[in-house]
Amino acid sequence: MTITDDCIVGFSDPGSVDSSRYFHSRRTVLEMLHDRGYDVPLSDLALSLSDFRSLFGQQPNPDSLSIRASLLSDPSVKVLVRFLGTADIRKETTRALHTEIMEERLNGLMLVVQSKMTAYAQKALDAFPFKVEILKINDLLVNITKHVLQPKYEILTADEKQALLIKHKLEEKQLPHMLKTDAIARYYGLEKGQVMKITHSGELVDSLVTYRCVV
Repeated sequence: MTITDDCIVGFSDPGSVDSSRYFHSRRTVLEMLHDRGYDVPLSDLALSLSDFRSLFGQQPNPDSLSIRASLLSDPSVKVLVRFLGTADIRKETTRALHTEIMEERLNGLMLVVQSKMTAYAQKALDAFPFKVEILKINDLLVNITKHVLQPKYEILTADEKQALLIKHKLEEKQLPHMLKTDAIARYYGLEKGQVMKITHSGELVDSLVTYRCVV
């Protein structure tokens, strides 16, 4: 075996593709919840791929990957994260999820999907009396906020937003905009009217602060 062959083997992953996809997407969701202020055990964030495979196997059952988390600032606010399999998502699936949420008195639902959703299922989700977020598994394989070139993001409280507007004598509509569908806005679960403080730093810029209001 040549040196080149040794390098290729060293970087190869002997495990299954499915377990790798579920591991990376689930870790991103855990980091997302942590960054939103939810109580996420450090042991879950530090879980390695090999440990994940020991717990969930080479072909993980999506149902076993569910996450329940409570907001640190208000433990009564709870969210459920469900990983769905490769079968089409139908109304029957959403009905079962609705029952589970209501029985456990949860406040939000995040669905990690990898298949098509029928129009009836989407309509049912839109009618849920709580927030439902649809996340595609392929978008979660890499945490976009961890990239070395990404700036620092901070969500302003309502009081901080008001202080910013007063300080600069601005109306909300005069702030630069960020679409609710923007990848960063979706990562932090931002709603319309919330303001994000963005701090850029690097070799060319010591510190440049900008603000974006979600529309």
